[in-house]
Amino acid sequence: EGAPAMPSMAGRHSVSVEVVKEPDEDSAGWVELEVNAEGFGDGELILHWGVGKMRADEWGVAGDAHVLTAPPSSHVQGAAQASFPPPDAQGIRKVKVEVNTASGVKGFQFVLHRKPNEWMKNGKSNFMVDFSKLRGAKIFRRRLKDALAADEAAKHQAWSCNGVEVAVLASESEGACAIKALVDSEKDLVLQYGPAGSDRRWRSSTRLPLKKVEGNVSEGMVSLTGADCQKYLMFVLHDASTNQWLKDGGRDFTMELPLIVQADNFQPPARAVERATSARFSKFVKEAMEEQGGESRMQEWNAGMDIVAIASAMEHECNVHVLVDTNADLIVQYGSAGADRVWKFSKRVPLVSMPDQAREAFISIPAAEVDKHFMFVLHDGSINRWIKDGNADFALELPRHEEWDRLRREEEARRAAELEVAMAGRSDFLARRRLRESKANIAFASFDLERDCGDVDVAVYSSDGGSRATVEIRAWFHPRLGQCVLHFGVLKDARSHDWKCPLDEQRVEWPQGMKAIDSKASQATFSQLGDHVQGVDFSMPATAKKSDSGDEVVEPIIAGVSFVLKNSRGDEWFRPRSGGDASVRFTSAGRWKGAWAQVAGKIVEQEVMWKNMSLKRRYENCLEFVDAWEKQSDGLEMRRMRSWNTLMHVDSSKAVWSRMPSMPAFDAPSEADEKRSKEDFWSWIFVWQRFSFQRLLTWERNTCTQPRQLAGTTNYITLRMAELWKAHPQCRMWIRWTLSTMGRGGNAGQAIRDDILVIMHAHGIKEIHGTYYEQWHQKLHNNTTPEDIGICRAVIKYLQTDGNMGEYWKVLHEHGIDKERLASYSRPITTEPYMVHTDRGRLIGDFERYLGILRSVHDALDLQLALDHARGVLPGDLQGKLQGICDMGGTGFANLDEGHGKFMKIFDARQRMLAMLNSHDIQPNVIKELLILDYTLETQQSVLVQGMQSESRLVQLIDQLRCLLTSLIGHIPTEDELQAILADWTVLGGECASLRWNGSTDSALLLKAMADRTSRVVGELSDKCQALMGPKAAFLGDQVGAPKRNIDIFVDEVLRGTSLIAVSLVLQRLEPVLRGLAHLPPWQMISPVDKPVQGELQLIDKMTHIQDKVFETPTVLLSGAVSGEEEVPDGVVGVLVRSAKEAPDILSHCAVRARNFGVLLATCFDPAISAKLEDFAGKWVEIRCKADGNLDVEMKPRPAQEAAKATAEDGKATERMDVKMNLADSLGCSWCITPDEMTRASVGSKSLNLSLLHPKLPKDILTPQAVALPYGCMQKALVDSANKDFVLKELEKVLGKLKPKTSNEEAQFIFEEAQLLIHAMKMPEELKDSIFEAMTKVGAQQQEARLRDLFKPRDAWDAIKGVWSSLFALRPWVSLAKAGRSFHDLNMAVLVQELVEARYAFVLHTVNPFTHDKDELYGELVAGRGETLVGNFPGRALSFAVKRGGEPRVISYPSKSVALHTQHCLIFRSDSNGEDLEGFAGAGLFESICAEEDKPGFQRIHRLSVVTDAGYRARLLKKIAETGWAVEKAFDGAPQDIEGCIDVNERVFIVQSRPQV
Repeated sequence: EGAPAMPSMAGRHSVSVEVVKEPDEDSAGWVELEVNAEGFGDGELILHWGVGKMRADEWGVAGDAHVLTAPPSSHVQGAAQASFPPPDAQGIRKVKVEVNTASGVKGFQFVLHRKPNEWMKNGKSNFMVDFSKLRGAKIFRRRLKDALAADEAAKHQAWSCNGVEVAVLASESEGACAIKALVDSEKDLVLQYGPAGSDRRWRSSTRLPLKKVEGNVSEGMVSLTGADCQKYLMFVLHDASTNQWLKDGGRDFTMELPLIVQADNFQPPARAVERATSARFSKFVKEAMEEQGGESRMQEWNAGMDIVAIASAMEHECNVHVLVDTNADLIVQYGSAGADRVWKFSKRVPLVSMPDQAREAFISIPAAEVDKHFMFVLHDGSINRWIKDGNADFALELPRHEEWDRLRREEEARRAAELEVAMAGRSDFLARRRLRESKANIAFASFDLERDCGDVDVAVYSSDGGSRATVEIRAWFHPRLGQCVLHFGVLKDARSHDWKCPLDEQRVEWPQGMKAIDSKASQATFSQLGDHVQGVDFSMPATAKKSDSGDEVVEPIIAGVSFVLKNSRGDEWFRPRSGGDASVRFTSAGRWKGAWAQVAGKIVEQEVMWKNMSLKRRYENCLEFVDAWEKQSDGLEMRRMRSWNTLMHVDSSKAVWSRMPSMPAFDAPSEADEKRSKEDFWSWIFVWQRFSFQRLLTWERNTCTQPRQLAGTTNYITLRMAELWKAHPQCRMWIRWTLSTMGRGGNAGQAIRDDILVIMHAHGIKEIHGTYYEQWHQKLHNNTTPEDIGICRAVIKYLQTDGNMGEYWKVLHEHGIDKERLASYSRPITTEPYMVHTDRGRLIGDFERYLGILRSVHDALDLQLALDHARGVLPGDLQGKLQGICDMGGTGFANLDEGHGKFMKIFDARQRMLAMLNSHDIQPNVIKELLILDYTLETQQSVLVQGMQSESRLVQLIDQLRCLLTSLIGHIPTEDELQAILADWTVLGGECASLRWNGSTDSALLLKAMADRTSRVVGELSDKCQALMGPKAAFLGDQVGAPKRNIDIFVDEVLRGTSLIAVSLVLQRLEPVLRGLAHLPPWQMISPVDKPVQGELQLIDKMTHIQDKVFETPTVLLSGAVSGEEEVPDGVVGVLVRSAKEAPDILSHCAVRARNFGVLLATCFDPAISAKLEDFAGKWVEIRCKADGNLDVEMKPRPAQEAAKATAEDGKATERMDVKMNLADSLGCSWCITPDEMTRASVGSKSLNLSLLHPKLPKDILTPQAVALPYGCMQKALVDSANKDFVLKELEKVLGKLKPKTSNEEAQFIFEEAQLLIHAMKMPEELKDSIFEAMTKVGAQQQEARLRDLFKPRDAWDAIKGVWSSLFALRPWVSLAKAGRSFHDLNMAVLVQELVEARYAFVLHTVNPFTHDKDELYGELVAGRGETLVGNFPGRALSFAVKRGGEPRVISYPSKSVALHTQHCLIFRSDSNGEDLEGFAGAGLFESICAEEDKPGFQRIHRLSVVTDAGYRARLLKKIAETGWAVEKAFDGAPQDIEGCIDVNERVFIVQSRPQV
């Protein structure tokens, strides 16, 4: 019935999913899909798939009860795989997939895989079918089908963009064009449309609100008449509610309309033209009009001379008489054009003399070539002047003859028939290209030939296990060429452009009849293969080996071939349309494996294989890539860009609680994928252009570029970059960096050629071949490059030093130019300069002025030069500020005050410029100038920061940090967290820096929290830059043979000139200052130990990477990031976290589990100490926790083997007992129970403790209303008639595979399948009724029905299944085994509570876990819901300690990125018998799920009263502490681990309490 729209993959492959059968009553919820893969050849191809349980975009594993495939699938780690069968006759490979949507499956995802390591996706995302969208799509497809059936002659076109389906139908109706638009979207959209000619420029614009007709399908009707019946319909869709525009990628939707024949009486408005003409010329015009036969039309112009054109319609032709009142010898260049006035052809005819200084020409246009307009211009060859109608060509609307349409149709039919015969086979040739490419496992290249000569494919593939390689060259040639000849040479090596004779390679089996032409080339005649397709084949030995990355590669004995083509007659030679020879490298090594592989491949091909290359050509290629990217990139901007004032606005008011955050934290998954894809593309463009800027790529190779042409191209590409910078906010950083690698361009290019000759003639320098100045003149004339700046400076220095040749070469070497480089130019410089007999001072002055011309074209980053260019677009006050910076003597300084003053002076100017750049009405030419200026100033700021190494003054450091963050936001305005951070620094930074904010200690603590958060976010940005640039630079460097040193420092050199590195340096200087002021030790003890810890110290990057690893000997880990979610691996006795920005919270799950097992967990705040600890890697160490908060780490002798054995024996306690879970015994439970019915036998400690606690607490301490699904409820639901026949049977079968010796990898797959089955359960009606009754009872007891009013059965059931399914997960499997607990004894109750609308959440330990002081309570507090405190959310909470009877003492202020805004709903909390046990907290082993997801928002701590209001903070923390002691008292004085929150009315709620470990 159709397919969900799914973009084809990169390259020439295509993937589609056809919905063969949708779920209905007859199919019992099963949907049948067909995955089609076209163009992949007949080699092994695998469908690697998974399903979504809770959401369509999740990935999980399903068994046969949920998904069936044909061919059948097998399971691998975390996925399932099915092999595609061989292609059918159309080259399509198909896998049939049946999915049971009634079992709870929300989506089907897949990627394609070729072994060993080729993975193919839909851009950056997996291919995905969202079953929730099928019904709407079905309505849309049916209505489109009905519309086409009602108007079979209609042209139609369809698009799919951002989940919106669009279709347009157009047909002729009584001389008008009737258009119908269908759109499938839940939003109310407006169609904004207009007609356009061949140039696709809108002629007008009209808005039409679309009306909903069925479901989410909207419809609109448009009628175009008269002049509006153009070639194309252009349109976009507008969502007025969000001001979002939907486009076809980055371009407007475009549809070619049917040809509409205008009515005979249609006359467009004529243009009235006044002319002051002589009576003589008027007489000629009158006579010409009288001579015309048939219907005539006249138009006249004045362009410095009177011009008249008269057209008359004859049966078989249109005659045009052109008269011009002039005595000059002019040429008429003419053609015909449609309504868009785009010339269809061009011909020339001279004007002939008439009496009395007039000129005329008679032109006849055959009826078949007549269009709407006669277009012409006049050319005066004597002065090379073109005469036009202003800036436009002359255009005369032609009359019509009744016979013309018939004659034209007959001629078009004749030409179409001829073309169809001539082009037979080409479409089939191109269609089979995909098969040829899929077969080519070594190399593949395709070439579009110039002058429409045809297409050529070169496929290289291996055979005989990689020991042989075959080259197949297939070509479709235009019939006019006949049989063709391949003229080619063998490449000497993979990076060579030089040919050598193929016949010199004796081991290659060349085609018969091939002959050598000379020492470099041979020729082979193509064989005829039918349908104008011709071919040449040859084969050779090859070697299969492993690449450095471990990939299997095949290397043939020759590096590649380069070729051109000719016809057998030899009278026509042709090559690829791109110019240059066609070259193909024969290697499967060196292919880019990441995103945008096509772009990477083309870059390498152009830089390595093209024989001709220049800076101009590189810029043109770059423009092609960028234009293609913009066309296919997402045209829907998810949000409108904010103005500079909005970006910089700081709201200092106190935060008011809301369910929706004012600054949402996370992009949708599709937005994040799209952003990553954009950045992947632009990082490729930047790395490529940066290589060029650094001269790691050639600036000229076998080509000449006139300075005027280079300047024009440079000017165009820089303006284009400015346009893109404005249009794509997510990519601004990369586009700006790319612009910085380019010259300025402009109109000085021709002056480079002209002025060197002016200088030479003015000073008597002869143009003698072989002399220095003439050689340089020839280079400048043919191919100027940025190196000419260095040459000119060297010449000036030579003249200034009275002919000192050493100084000349010194300046050249400073610009990276040596003799070999000078001699390598296409116009080489092989001699040295000489002193000229002239006025030397005047000559030096002329060359200095000429240097300015060179720099104006090539050098965009000199500040004074940039300012001089930008003066025309800058306000006067800003010009003054910038000139002051130019005059301040560079970035040197005598003292820190001077350096800081220069820094702030630059910031003042940059802030003004950034405000201009971020205004909505700024134009590209202004953007270009400002970006060049700003980049130069940023570099100066960065150099100043690097120079102020000894700066330790708090006020100056905070000022510098705030300024640098402001500049960062100006160029990456979509990084919302940076804006939140800057607002905090703006409001709080100044007062804290002066140590006036609650005293020096609190000021330092708050600054430390803000600095930690800033460091984390800026570090993530830097890491992203490294990840995006580093691999690309390494790959490109390897391909072009760049020096390793350049590649090793590539990213560092880029970042060193930016605000990122400057921010990092300022933060680095802040750290010791703040730690000293706050009296902080270098270590934070998260899980201290009383006894010394011994083990082998090992370095790891992240804890998440080693979750399944078992260490055979006691191990201490020196780790990078620890999120807080991880399990401490078996055998680990200590974890030392390298830095605070990567550390877990004290009360995170990982911290709690570390304390469970007596594992040392500590964070280092001193990078010097962390670096020193790395010296212990691989050595046996002993670690002692000291009372002052420090750690002692010493190297010790490795213990004897007996001790290691004893350790191994101890580890046997973690072996798992036999596994047989209770799935069918309900334990005689009720469906749902109220708190007064809860017992230790029916619920876990969460539910039980709250039920016991509630009556013992003071009235001002509340607990959420709650009920519970007791132990056995899941089993009771499983044996219910709704689930026992399918879910229970399948679950028993799946869990029966779980054995005591099952590996973690095998267990993970079993658990994923079990979870999917739990989600397939149906809710028994008795359970629903029982929950409602229990909630009603609780409401009656507490006289407030809060709980019942929140109950929504569908949402509740999904959440309950989510909690139950968390029983079957790897985390409890591993943790319980380590603790010696039995997995099969697990039972799960579900505590159902109202989700309190939390302003703050807290966790308390009533005994300080670090000092073990029973009279001191320790707590941590966050804004919003407490999941950010105990879950995987980076940053620290506000931590505090309170002595009994004392005042709260803040230990750290919050540095969390995110606050979670709760929704008014229920929360379903796991409450198993495997957590909160004596000596084992089991925190976080199982899931707790909200019926509605929290809304994350970036935290702005300057708006949190608990931070900014000292009095409120002290009262609140004391109130929380007293609550903790009250709970402890309720449990007879036993130390408690308490979770609670403060609601929007400042009431205290206890959410759970358990014994403190």
